[in-house]
Amino acid sequence: MKISLLLVAMLTVAGCAPYLSSAPFPLEVSDPISVRQCRLVGKYPGPYGYKFWGPPPVLGDFKYRTAVKAREAGATHIFWREDTRGYYGQTRVTGYAFDCTGIAMPKYYEDLEPY
Repeated sequence: MKISLLLVAMLTVAGCAPYLSSAPFPLEVSDPISVRQCRLVGKYPGPYGYKFWGPPPVLGDFKYRTAVKAREAGATHIFWREDTRGYYGQTRVTGYAFDCTGIAMPKYYEDLEPY
């Protein structure tokens, strides 16, 4: 009985952590102002969800997989934008991937030029 409970507990813990938390995010997340001189690599629209119910449960996995795809396409930076459509507030997160190789990127938000 104790062995079966231990086995169930181990499978539960292993099933809750399918991704390594120590793995770094493949791209640097930035804002649209800092990537304005970079080359657009791709636009990655995500799944729709409802604004009042929160983001779709697959959003974290979508962001990581999108960043991996964009990295393979040659991107160095990505920024996320939330698009809203419809009467009921359907939202979609869209990732815009950029290649900023050879461009001096600001290190902090204070380094950005004012609008």
